[in-house]
Amino acid sequence: MKRILFFLLLSPFILGFTSCKDKKESKDIITKMPDKPKKQSGPMTMSTGDIPPRTISWMGGNYTIKISRNADKSLPLIEDASGNKYYDNRVRLSITRSDGSSFFDRTYTAEDFKQYTNSSVTKNWGLTGFNFDTLADGKLLFAIAIGSPDEMADNEFVPLTLSIDSQGNVSVSSQVHQDDESADDE
Repeated sequence: MKRILFFLLLSPFILGFTSCKDKKESKDIITKMPDKPKKQSGPMTMSTGDIPPRTISWMGGNYTIKISRNADKSLPLIEDASGNKYYDNRVRLSITRSDGSSFFDRTYTAEDFKQYTNSSVTKNWGLTGFNFDTLADGKLLFAIAIGSPDEMADNEFVPLTLSIDSQGNVSVSSQVHQDDESADDE
């Protein structure tokens, strides 16, 4: 009985002594290791799809501009700075009159604009942008970008302007070259 009483009185003392002990703080930082990036299994596609049609007043009538951008597997593959491969885009530009008749209908690829870019820089770039910009001097102006297929590299492109006059004649100019000329004039 004395032994039982001794252990009963000793138990709270031992528990109290061990619970008051200072815990040693660890200075180790434990984090989860990030997952390894997945390897690309095949070529990816850049942004594709139809740009919402836009109707403008031009040459005394209404014209509807439709732009459709689609990845084309028959075109040469392009790549970003990391070596990821992409299908290049093919863009169809269609302009119709208010009566539904076709004024302009043409398809473009990056190859159509290679003469306006520095091929040593743009050899792996594609047709990343094609949008209606404005109407100026009686011409429809479209902003075009030949650039890196990586959407995060939004400053890696060559800006071009495609203009269409009232007869359907097309001309292309480099916006970079125009900026250089205007700087020389000042």
